[in-house]
Amino acid sequence: MDISSKNDIEFVVRKQYAALLEDAFTFPVFSHLNLEEHLPKIFTFWSFVLDIDAGNNPYRGNAFEPHTKLGLSATHFEKWLHYLHSAIGEKYSGNNADKWIAKSNELALMFQYKMGLMDDDSFLIKKK
Repeated sequence: MDISSKNDIEFVVRKQYAALLEDAFTFPVFSHLNLEEHLPKIFTFWSFVLDIDAGNNPYRGNAFEPHTKLGLSATHFEKWLHYLHSAIGEKYSGNNADKWIAKSNELALMFQYKMGLMDDDSFLIKKK
């Protein structure tokens, strides 16, 4: 079954955040969040990115800026991706599931690069 609704997105994100809060390494970064306030923003963000009912879920804001204040490391991004991808794969497969995995990889890579957490820029396409 593929991801096809905001309810599917909510299922995945709730599973991911439950895992992040159970992990001793990621708990300190995520434990301060008011999840009832924060998670709807995440649901809307992914609905927008995945173009699933995006017209009714327009994302407004800057997804990157709040992350700059959290003291994140590359390991935080690795675990964030692991728990997201695990939550997706637990129940879903198909084009939207694949798209979400690809978009989350792109987002994590971009955030890490912009935060100076990458050792090099070998992933960038160079002009010839």
